[in-house]
Amino acid sequence: MRGLMVLLLVVALAGCGDGDATETGATEQFTQGGVSMEPTVKAGQVVTARTVTGAYEPRHGDIVLIRSPGGLWGDHQAPLLKRVVAVGGETIACCDTSGRVTVDGKALAEPYVAEDASLDDPPNPDHCGPRRFAAVTVPAGSVFVMGDNRARSNDSRCAGPVPVSSVSAVMVD
Repeated sequence: MRGLMVLLLVVALAGCGDGDATETGATEQFTQGGVSMEPTVKAGQVVTARTVTGAYEPRHGDIVLIRSPGGLWGDHQAPLLKRVVAVGGETIACCDTSGRVTVDGKALAEPYVAEDASLDDPPNPDHCGPRRFAAVTVPAGSVFVMGDNRARSNDSRCAGPVPVSSVSAVMVD
């Protein structure tokens, strides 16, 4: 699918956890295979991510590698790179009167969004077209993830929340 964020594992590097062995492990490098996270991560850019080795506590703004949980996410073998926008128990929607995404009724400041999707494009089975989506209460143990290049990202707007257990790594600076 065009615009789908596909990452290829390039090299596994030996590394040490950051002191919290229940959440992180070694670092790995991945090559970004698509444009859905631009401008933050460009197609072809190599990123470093810390492997999740135990219970991952998602944080707003984390850029995560996820394994496809199947269903509307498809059966991709390569991990997908997305940003955590909402976590379990929160309600996310788009849009407020200014066209911004809201979490629990509060508009998000998202300076990282490059090319936002149109508000009202008709649904398209090949990609997430419209920015507007109905309110979703994220289930416990899940995250709502979106690409930074909303006009070219398949993400939770169309495929729904992702189980936290599908997060395999968190990008490090």
